[in-house]
Amino acid sequence: MSGEQDVVFYVLSSDGDAEREAFIAKLVNKIHRENRLCDIRFDEEQARTRFDTQLWQYQPQAFIPHVLGEEVNELAAPIRLWSENIAQPCQDVLLNIHPVFPETFEQYRRTIEVLDQSERLIQMGRERWKTYKAKGFEPVVHKI
Repeated sequence: MSGEQDVVFYVLSSDGDAEREAFIAKLVNKIHRENRLCDIRFDEEQARTRFDTQLWQYQPQAFIPHVLGEEVNELAAPIRLWSENIAQPCQDVLLNIHPVFPETFEQYRRTIEVLDQSERLIQMGRERWKTYKAKGFEPVVHKI
């Protein structure tokens, strides 16, 4: 593992999808303000479409340029929303919203997992933590 890769877990105190999605939108805005590239990996088209709409409505004065992954070209936006597989990794930040472990995470400088207090996500987080550790990474946890 190179020294420039890291894995970050954000653990929210809430357990609702709306709160989690609002936090993710705020996080994506921060990533964009830092001039970083970000691939966001969703597990279902419905969640991706909902988040796409949320980014358009985020803050009128804080437009977050983003595209759906299939629309990627040389003029693509810095934030890319993918469902399932990421065809062309941006290699900077991976924000994993998908329940399946991101096997390609080592292609990124930073991998972010956002968990909340729902039983499903807590269990998934524990498994992810173990997998990252087994691969030689020391995840950082931020409790929100």
